[in-house]
Amino acid sequence: MDYQVLALKYRPGNFDEVVGQAQVTDVLKGALEQDRIAKAYIFSGPRGCGKTSSARILAKALNCAKGPTPSPCGECESCQSIAKGSNLAVIEIDAASTGGVQDIRDMREEAALASIGGRYKIYILDEAHQISTAGNNALLKTLEEPPPNTVFILATTEPQKMLPTVHSRCQHYQFRLLSVDDIAHRLGNILKWEKIEVEADVLQAIARRADGSMRDGMTLMDQVLASCEGKLTLAQVTEILGLTSFDHLFSLTEAILARDGAAALRELHRILDGGLETREFALGLSRYFRNLLLIKLDPTLLEAEMIEEDRQRCCVYAESFQVEDLLYLSRIVGERADKIRYASQPRVLLETLVVEISRFESRILLSEILTRLRTLGGGQGTGSPTAGADSRNEQKRGEGSPRSAPVTRQTTGTGRRNPMPPPPEPAASPASTPQVDFKGDPGEVWGTLCQIIGNEQKSIGSFLERTRPGRLTEKKLIVYAENTFAMSMLDTSDNLLLLSNKFADLTGCKVEMCLELASSEEKPEPERISKEHVEDTRRTQDLKEYADNEVVGDLLKRFDGEIVED
Repeated sequence: MDYQVLALKYRPGNFDEVVGQAQVTDVLKGALEQDRIAKAYIFSGPRGCGKTSSARILAKALNCAKGPTPSPCGECESCQSIAKGSNLAVIEIDAASTGGVQDIRDMREEAALASIGGRYKIYILDEAHQISTAGNNALLKTLEEPPPNTVFILATTEPQKMLPTVHSRCQHYQFRLLSVDDIAHRLGNILKWEKIEVEADVLQAIARRADGSMRDGMTLMDQVLASCEGKLTLAQVTEILGLTSFDHLFSLTEAILARDGAAALRELHRILDGGLETREFALGLSRYFRNLLLIKLDPTLLEAEMIEEDRQRCCVYAESFQVEDLLYLSRIVGERADKIRYASQPRVLLETLVVEISRFESRILLSEILTRLRTLGGGQGTGSPTAGADSRNEQKRGEGSPRSAPVTRQTTGTGRRNPMPPPPEPAASPASTPQVDFKGDPGEVWGTLCQIIGNEQKSIGSFLERTRPGRLTEKKLIVYAENTFAMSMLDTSDNLLLLSNKFADLTGCKVEMCLELASSEEKPEPERISKEHVEDTRRTQDLKEYADNEVVGDLLKRFDGEIVED
């Protein structure tokens, strides 16, 4: 006998063998059990997901010697002839080539004749969306009131192109893309029947390349089997199909994280010179960033799609990116992959893409920037009288003319711009921390500690002002943060180590710092300042600022006034 490809040899013969389409097969089986057979169906969905196979199984179920039945026997003459495509009662038509109005008229005239060789006459119209508008109009009456025991099944990959009047006369069943796990499981069973050994990760690699299509997966498996003898390995499959291996992507990720465009290009050239096709690598890169994004959101999402070793390595690399970074990278790589697919010079586009993503700027939310700026501005404003005067004058400008503080964008040595101004650098030669007589109460030295750290790093000092010490043990000091933002900004290994070291220098007591969020009962009461005290402070500050101006100073003293701006 002639060789039969796997897609035909292992084509589903009953509804139970259709993989991943239970939402369709269960309804059809229920309709057959209750004898509620419709006259027209639309089977829509992506390529290779079981539309035509399900149409043939429905034809078997209707014309089986034991039927109509949801479980055709597959042994009677009718079932076997339908499987071979030679049954006279089941007519398959390629609507892409015979979808004109005259073809539909001929089919309509034939449908009026009695069925030969079966209980039902069944028309399967493949690619039904390519029937012409005139052909659809000619078919409408027949779909609505077909001859007795006649069933139409319209299979299509683009149901939106079909006329609404056709949809309204048919039951519509939507087939879905298959999961990687479904495809891999089916291919594994086929290889067992073929008595071929296979590594666990080979099936996953082929299933990912199939993009949800069972037929594509079987076609790729046929291609691989023709190039091996008895046993499949991942190295063979990667080379034969030109797949992008995770080792390629991990090496490229190292260069991207280092912000080294030259290293990224060298790695890309090594991959492409090894024989990998440009368009295939672009698609693999797009899928890779999508995987990192899903793992970043939930590490368990891809347990069924990836082998554990690759998934664990992806988890490590995902931690190096923010969610906003991965959203940006997934979007730009996906858009470029589509362009590379149809470009006349795909390698040039891929090279520019790799350089661009190796120099990308880390994303940050605008709300987070504004919150940090407000916090930093408030912390610095309480540090000196001059800052307080500037803040007061700014408030007197009026709500209609706000003035935003400038934000300086600095550039690192690798060309990457920081989205936020870095915290002030500590002084080159900070003064040594004076040691005090510590009696075991951290509250007595906490203000001094905050002031010492604030003099060296103002941003950290401003957040420490929103904390207070709690219980102290021999090895640990609990520090309560006033709000979640202050806690998130201070709760880093570097900041906690700095706090612990400064506390040891000040008190001679080496302890571990542990941050906790203060409850509503534990939050310190805010200091109450009278209005008269605020006004006296303003007048004193004004007198200091205009001490050199005799006229202004005299007016301030005579009339107990203050400086205002128009």
